[in-house]
Amino acid sequence: MSRGRLAVLVMAAAATACAPAPRREAVPAAAPPAWQVRARGGQVAIETGTRDLALNDAAACRGCHVGIADEWQHSRHGLAWTNGIFQREYGPAPKPWCVNCHAPTTAQQEGLAIGDDRLAAQGVACATCHVRGGRLVAKARAAGSPHDTVVDASFGSPAFCADCHDFTFPVLDGAGRAVAMTDHPMQSTVTSFNAGPYAREPAGCLTCHGSRHDHAFPGGHAPDMLAGAFVVSWCRRAAALEVELTNAAAGHRIPTGDIHRHLLLRVWRSSAPAGVWEAFFGRRFEEAEGGGKRTVWDSGLDPGASRRFPVDLAALADGDPEADPAEPLNLELTYVYIADEFPRRDRIPSEPGTASVVRWREPLAAIPPCAPASR
Repeated sequence: MSRGRLAVLVMAAAATACAPAPRREAVPAAAPPAWQVRARGGQVAIETGTRDLALNDAAACRGCHVGIADEWQHSRHGLAWTNGIFQREYGPAPKPWCVNCHAPTTAQQEGLAIGDDRLAAQGVACATCHVRGGRLVAKARAAGSPHDTVVDASFGSPAFCADCHDFTFPVLDGAGRAVAMTDHPMQSTVTSFNAGPYAREPAGCLTCHGSRHDHAFPGGHAPDMLAGAFVVSWCRRAAALEVELTNAAAGHRIPTGDIHRHLLLRVWRSSAPAGVWEAFFGRRFEEAEGGGKRTVWDSGLDPGASRRFPVDLAALADGDPEADPAEPLNLELTYVYIADEFPRRDRIPSEPGTASVVRWREPLAAIPPCAPASR
């Protein structure tokens, strides 16, 4: 190779090395959904962008949406602020962080600050979900609607519900404000749903929690829903019973929601209450380093999961060798919404703290024999 040609190649290589790198256009971050105005976990109130009562007061919506308003008013959303279980917990130790999900809008909280609870008493109301930036937000705009509406296809999706139903434990300051969120799940209903059998259903959470107008939101306080979610069975084998509980229909782990919720499955003889057999389904927590809490034990049931227990018949008789073999046996499955199933008189909420899901009383001879064990 000639010196001249080599010099040209060297100069060309140097020019290439010194040339500026091709410009890459920055990829803009995806815009958040129109309904999302805060991070998950409720560290701040929901800003609706207006103080117009026509958009912030659910009473103003009733005139055109009577059916929807009637469903919502009797739902746990409509009762989020006034229900007895919340008020029993909130009243003795009010924390601002709790208000951010039970009376979550800025308009509601501004009213509370001056002693006016009229809007707060509406709980999770129309504006909580539907008003952002002074405009309505919905999955679709109805023909003839008079509202200035932002259409967002993700409205009402599981991700939407996660704002109040899937979050980690907070770190609270001395005034009860959430100054940070931990990495430890406090409620994980939507995460569980997304891993469950109905995750791909177009209706999302409303697959099970829907209603005629999709604003009743039946859940853990709806007797029919509780009865349909669980399958309980018992059978007798030699000197024992076998008792089984199955999460037969819920699309997420149960129990779910508030950290105090748990299930109690009990079998007992009325003549020997001290011999009661009991299984607990729920969570236990401990203080976490850096604030908040973390789960150390969880005996809940995933969708479709079952748990079977042997129950010794002699133990049910509390060791009495003369126990009447014809005495009926009792079985009950109880859903407990509060930490203490039998609270002190001054801690009893103004609504039931428990729900009996299944209750049987049968003579031993009427309980079917267990199927032969498979080999």
